[in-house]
Amino acid sequence: MPDTGWENALEAIIAFLPDPPAPGTAEGRRFDATLQRVLASAPVVSEEALAESSSLGLDSSLRQRLDELARRRAGDKPFGEHPDGIGTTLGMDLSRS
Repeated sequence: MPDTGWENALEAIIAFLPDPPAPGTAEGRRFDATLQRVLASAPVVSEEALAESSSLGLDSSLRQRLDELARRRAGDKPFGEHPDGIGTTLGMDLSRS
């Protein structure tokens, strides 16, 4: 049986879509974490496949709406929880290039 834990998370996100909690609040942080979980774990399924079977996943339009919502909510944090960036990630010193 496939992992469908993301479905419960999706239901929670959809319930808040008309009026999401304020960013920075405890409820807002839970909302953002749940939104990221949905985006990271929900399979993307074509609209035709959704119509033809009981396949569960996000169609492209819902995925796009959720991606845009996540970007807007993280707009003031381009590096996520790392306000000054995440540091060197390439494993080399680029300061002389």
